[in-house]
Amino acid sequence: MRDHCRNEVRKGRYRFPCPASNCTCVWEYFLVRHVACFDDATRSDVEKDITENYISHGRKYQQCPGCNTWCSPLKERDIRLQCPACSVDKTFEFCWTCQREWKGMGTKCCGNDGCDGKDQGIRILSAAERKSIDGIPNCPSIRACPKCGLLISLKEGCRHMTCTNCKAEFCFICLEKWRTGHRLSSCQVAPVQSTLTDPLWDQRTARSQPSPPPGNNDVCVIL
Repeated sequence: MRDHCRNEVRKGRYRFPCPASNCTCVWEYFLVRHVACFDDATRSDVEKDITENYISHGRKYQQCPGCNTWCSPLKERDIRLQCPACSVDKTFEFCWTCQREWKGMGTKCCGNDGCDGKDQGIRILSAAERKSIDGIPNCPSIRACPKCGLLISLKEGCRHMTCTNCKAEFCFICLEKWRTGHRLSSCQVAPVQSTLTDPLWDQRTARSQPSPPPGNNDVCVIL
């Protein structure tokens, strides 16, 4: 299991299908991690690679299971995708989440066993290890930018995040908009995100407080 997991990650993948040729199951990462018995350092490296792979390939595009063409949804957040290459003679649709041919009638459930329709990013967030940040324990080590959904991993250092995609600034601990003089005492650990974006983000306001000491954002590592 350990070798299978690391081989899949090296190939640029962030999902873990069963290696048996006649099996279409996709294993949950937290189960793979449990069976593989990774040490802390290996688990951290694997989870960093999984996140990078997801950001590189899975955020806006998904591979067609029929021809491996990268496809994007017609509407944002759609999980029912149509492959233009495979739809020349007959429409071929597949599921964003499990990458199997679409069998259902609606747009939310593909009809395949074991698929719950959740974005893979949600699974990555749910399986992320916990760590202490600025002395506050049990903080998720991976967050999604509340504005655009980009996954960000905090390796060490401060809680002040600036998204490399949309430039939104937020607190990694409480997920509120970053404000000048954001105080540690005002932060409470926000729950693991169940959606990649906050639909009310643009309506939120950041309160101003006295300026913090310089250099609070010097050691952030943003994927």
